[in-house]
Amino acid sequence: MQPSADVRDALLNFYAKRSAGDAASFDELVSTEPTAFIGTAPGEWFVDRERLRRGFAWAVRLKAGPNPQGWSEGSVGIGADEPAMTLPDGTVIRTRLTMFFRREDGAWKVFGYHFSAGVPDEEVEELQRRWLG
Repeated sequence: MQPSADVRDALLNFYAKRSAGDAASFDELVSTEPTAFIGTAPGEWFVDRERLRRGFAWAVRLKAGPNPQGWSEGSVGIGADEPAMTLPDGTVIRTRLTMFFRREDGAWKVFGYHFSAGVPDEEVEELQRRWLG
């Protein structure tokens, strides 16, 4: 893989459109063949494109981290960043993101992503003991 400003720009464009709640841009941004879209909370694992479309207008804002990056090889690209995610109630979550792109119709379109929140392992272990019994 080689560094790719185009993939990085596609990542930032996704943030801008998603943050604006621009549901009309969904088809412009998301692949016709999505795989898994994995969020930070338990149960946030989406593979249904129409469910993704409905959630796209949800008022979540994404602000780029200090060093968003992109790489590509052929028709596949990867973006990585540490964006701040602002929820509708104003809560800000510092996240880590890996976003996967495919070249479709001359544009980089998202076919999957994984958000995570950096939490020390010992805290995750304690939370999972409480959640999972």
